[in-house]
Amino acid sequence: MSSTLEVTASDGAHLHVVDQRAPDPAAEVVVWLQGLNAPAAAWAVQLAHFSRTHRCIAPDARGVGKSDAPPGPYSTGQMAGDVLRILDACAVDRAHVVGLSLGGAVAQELALAHPARVRSIALLASFAKQAPRSRALMEAWRTVYPLAERSAPLRDAWEKQAYAWLFTDAYWRNEPAVRAALRFAAAQPLQPVNGFLGQIDAALEHDAVSRLPGLRMPTLIVHGALDQLASPAGAEEMARLIPGAELLVLPEVGHAVNLEGQRAVNAALRAFWRKA
Repeated sequence: MSSTLEVTASDGAHLHVVDQRAPDPAAEVVVWLQGLNAPAAAWAVQLAHFSRTHRCIAPDARGVGKSDAPPGPYSTGQMAGDVLRILDACAVDRAHVVGLSLGGAVAQELALAHPARVRSIALLASFAKQAPRSRALMEAWRTVYPLAERSAPLRDAWEKQAYAWLFTDAYWRNEPAVRAALRFAAAQPLQPVNGFLGQIDAALEHDAVSRLPGLRMPTLIVHGALDQLASPAGAEEMARLIPGAELLVLPEVGHAVNLEGQRAVNAALRAFWRKA
């Protein structure tokens, strides 16, 4: 059963949340946190797969989708506070938390600040701190993105270059898959400039490196070996820093690991939760 709800953040921003309940009312809860510029709908593959066995809660983060996009800057700590409000509104005491890219950074902050509310965390294509190369790209995006709202051709150009960073060469050779991805992007409302800039600021300022050794819940790190946005070296660093963390690096997969590596990711998550 799928429903939606609106949750009010501590600053008054309205957050749109998808709540898909499994047939079993006692099913464990999974919270799905998407990355920069991506609404909850970008989890469609995982929600379709896991909502049969788990209660799946997927918010549009502040700044994207049907959630409000107040002026920034945002922070990953603030966005973790949004997730806490969502857990309270959904009457969920503890949940598995899956975060992709920026969503993984938010998951780190939630787990560090409120460990009693987090059963496990899975960090997909994520980072503890921006590497110099990705920082330079995001700073450039911060300047370029406002042009995307000026015309349809500029939006199309923005989406194509963004997807070029998300997916590997092999994925781009699969024309039906690329057409489907671009259709999905075109069908979504353009992210408000305030929201994009706020999320970029959150990604740029996130730095949990010195605090990750304090995590004490089961942690799974999944990363594409060909990720151009979040360096695989960063995933390896997180695995070293977080006690007991499991690391899975998928060959021939880029940043959109939940799509290019969907079968491996889904299998890894299901196996991980059985042990957590």
